[in-house]
Formats: sequence, C-alpha cells, structure tokens
Amino acid sequence: MKFIISLLVSCALLMPAVAVAADIEATNQWKNSSELGALQTSGNTRTLTLNAKTRISHTGRYLRDTFEAGAHAAMDHNNTTAEKYSASLQEDWKISERDYLFVRFSFNSDRFSGFRRRTSETIGYGRDLIINDGFKWNVELGGGLRQSKLTNKTSNNEGIIRGATRAQWQIVDSASLIQDITTEGGKSGWESKSVTALKQQINSHLASKISFSVEHNSKVPAGTKKVDLETAITLVVNF
Repeated sequence: MKFIISLLVSCALLMPAVAVAADIEATNQWKNSSELGALQTSGNTRTLTLNAKTRISHTGRYLRDTFEAGAHAAMDHNNTTAEKYSASLQEDWKISERDYLFVRFSFNSDRFSGFRRRTSETIGYGRDLIINDGFKWNVELGGGLRQSKLTNKTSNNEGIIRGATRAQWQIVDSASLIQDITTEGGKSGWESKSVTALKQQINSHLASKISFSVEHNSKVPAGTKKVDLETAITLVVNF
C-alpha cells in the first residue's frame, strides 16, 4: 500500500505549485479525478492486484496545467509479479483558441519490463482539432531528451521525438469513450502506448471505468517481452 500513500501525498504537494503557475486572471476551471481498482483472491490461489491513478488539470485564460500519476502492483503468494509507476506534468501555453505550445516532464518505472527508471523532457506544438459538446480531439508533436536506466545496469541518454493524441466522445450524458495514444523514441528504441476507456457516470462525483491498455517497447533487455496488455475496472472519484 506504500505506493498509494506516496501517490496521494505527491498530489497534495503538487497542487499548490500548479495553482501558482496558473494565470491569475484565469477562469479557474479545475478538473480533478482519482481512480482505484483492487482484486484479491484466497484459497487455492492467493493474489493481490492494485491499480491507482490520478489526474489534476487546471485551465486558465492562457495556461493549461495537467498532472497525471499512476501505480500498478501485483503479488502472488507474497511474491511481487508486477510493479509499475508513472508521473507526468505538462503545461500548455495557448497561442490561439485551438493552438498551443507545451513543455512536458515525465517519469516511468517498470522493472518487470526491463526499465528501472526512465525520464524525459519534451517541448512541442499541440492543436485542439475538434472542440464541441459531443466530441473533443487534440494532437501533439514535439521533441526533447530522454534518460533511461535498465535493470541490467546499463543506461543511455538520447534525443527523442514524441507524438500524442487524445479523443473523447460523449456517447450519452452519462457515458463517454476515451482514446489516448502516445509514442516517443530515439536511437535506443520506441515506447508506444494505447489506452481505450469507457467511463460510466454514476452521479456527479462517482463513475465506473473499464479500460484496455497496450504498451509496446521496440527494444527491451533479453528475456523481456516487448508488449504488455492490461484490462482494468476501476472506481473513479471526481472532485
């Protein structure tokens, strides 16, 4: 449970910093959500799986800040079989109603996929292609630096290119379909991820969510698979 506590503490510490960075004359549109899923079995098998994610965003007149963090852990008979952490902070500077420049910092750790630590810093250009009540779609393209430390004790630093897109379709008032696709890479390989999620609103503060994730790394240490698949059902709290 330590990673969940650390995640919540990090969020609490970061929120004031993001608020200060936001433009003072903004409309103060905050959108915050946290989700948690757990599965425990006992008897012939003893397993425990935990998923935790949080997303905090603030939209002002000229700036938009987004912080995301996630953790995934699994145990089988008290042996850890999965352990994954991620965090990112992105700030967008609006240059028109639909266009913006961004700077992004990210951190990932997944020792069971061969990466003990991977950080990146990117800048680039983004555009909100479609913005209406029923559908939203944006794309981003940029470049920067990435630092990787593998479980085989090797490390590398390199320049990378990063692309991302996010689409959200409001199917009905209480249900929405969300698709996120990201990819970044350089000479040492490409890391790509697709997340498809269906969110069902229960009331103004609670929702259920089912998601399917595909993560691919083009180059991994020997004995490690290139593709990870994850299906999750979580409870989402909006505040």
